[in-house]
Amino acid sequence: MRILGIDFGSSSIKAVEMDSAFGRYDIHDYHEHTLTPGESFEESVGLLMKSLTKAPDRMIVSLPTGQSTFRNLVLPTRDKKAIQAGVGFELDDELPFPIEDCTYDFAVLTQSKQGSVIHVAATLKRHVISAIELCQKAQIDPEVMTTEAWAYRTLLNRVLGTQSQEAPVLLAQLGHEKSTFYLHWRGAPALTHEIPWGGRELTAAICSQYGITLEQAEGAKLDRGFVSTSDIQSDITPEQSEFSECLEKSLQTLIVELKQVELMCRSVTRHSIHAIYLAGGTSLLPGLGGWIEERVKTPTRPLLALSSMTSSGVTYSDQTDARFLLAASLTLSQVGSDRTQCLNFRKKKFVKENRSREINFTALKKPLLAVGMVFFCLFLSLIVQSSVHRSQLKTVNTQLERSVRSFFGQISSGGLRAYMSNTNVLRTSINKELIKQRELSRLFGPNSRSPIDFLNSLSSVIPKDVTVDLVQFQSGIPPSDSFVGSEQNTTSSLTFLVTNPQSIEKLANSINGKINHMQRSKTEEVATAEAISKKWKITFSGKPTEDSYVK
Repeated sequence: MRILGIDFGSSSIKAVEMDSAFGRYDIHDYHEHTLTPGESFEESVGLLMKSLTKAPDRMIVSLPTGQSTFRNLVLPTRDKKAIQAGVGFELDDELPFPIEDCTYDFAVLTQSKQGSVIHVAATLKRHVISAIELCQKAQIDPEVMTTEAWAYRTLLNRVLGTQSQEAPVLLAQLGHEKSTFYLHWRGAPALTHEIPWGGRELTAAICSQYGITLEQAEGAKLDRGFVSTSDIQSDITPEQSEFSECLEKSLQTLIVELKQVELMCRSVTRHSIHAIYLAGGTSLLPGLGGWIEERVKTPTRPLLALSSMTSSGVTYSDQTDARFLLAASLTLSQVGSDRTQCLNFRKKKFVKENRSREINFTALKKPLLAVGMVFFCLFLSLIVQSSVHRSQLKTVNTQLERSVRSFFGQISSGGLRAYMSNTNVLRTSINKELIKQRELSRLFGPNSRSPIDFLNSLSSVIPKDVTVDLVQFQSGIPPSDSFVGSEQNTTSSLTFLVTNPQSIEKLANSINGKINHMQRSKTEEVATAEAISKKWKITFSGKPTEDSYVK
């Protein structure tokens, strides 16, 4: 499944594509479209979507941090219905606006015998409606609309180990116009804070200090911008030191906010911030991490979002890791078990499926006419086919009646109707009639196993130098067998008188090919009318072969 997470930034729109299947995921690609003056939001999103090679199966966006709030509630129950009722009851007292004006979603963080820890995020309905309308104007309709805090929570749970989350860690997303601070503790959001400060203020400080245009100041910040730390202070030129001090004046606002977040962290968690992770385009300012660490006395390092997520071992550039943090976090919240737990404001009346059921009949007018024409042609075709089928069936029935009358001869109309209504009876009667005709043909037809033909065949194989007298000859079917179907039981018996005993073997060899399983009797000497000559009698019996009847 192709998942697309979209980050609507103030200076650019960023998106990360991820392929997910069977609990595994891999980053497919990332895209960024820089916003230009005069270009509408719809045009910018449209250009970004055109850069995709494939339409995503699922899209996810987030509401800005300033438009949502969250609470971590402890409820003394593990029952789902009780939790749902308890969340609504608790929010009624906690939210600074009427609960009927808001929409919320929650997820179970942990459960034990004592109860459940629930993370609840809420926002005003008008914020969700405005966000959905804005997306639909840009021809996109995301299935999931969550909070930035929940997206960051998903990413940090994947990147950081359980041991690293025992103490609070702070994610500082430093953007172009605003910066977001997200405090993460023990696998859950602890607090979020958003300020209207970003890289734009650094550009304005350079513009004011050196009297140049905003475009020139932005170029100078990107090309030569840095802040110096104590370990390199002696190695830089006075001009570089002056440039660094110019940026540090604007960065003091960031330090003040970080110290305030530290105080809020101690109030919420009773712990100090263990580490600060930097992300966003402004975090790429050289030396910023070390400069912040010197002033707040907390380890500070960049958060390598995409490089930490990929399973293929691909390492992304520092700019890609910093700029695509939110888009990557949103995409990751729709992978594996996190997908079913993800907070989503697009539920109930805001769910995508409900809105997709609104049918525009004006747009469907032409398709409906085309479908109607198709069904009309199909119905007309069925009528024509039915008429042709009935005509062909009538013709076949007439031909069959004629054939039955000609086959059975004189047949009554009732018998004909019985045969036409039941083809099995007709088939049985025809088979019986055919068997009868075959038997009659065999009875009155020529005998295929004529004894005369057998005798004639024998006379042709007896050698001329063998003188014999055939004194007895029998060939045919035994009287006890039926005439029909008993051709295989034909037997023959031949009795010869020979004048020379030595010629008996020659006689036997000559007729052996005409009789199967030939048996012969003992040779007997017999007396003849002429006393001067002697003859010997022998009988051969067996089954005639098939070729012994050939004329």
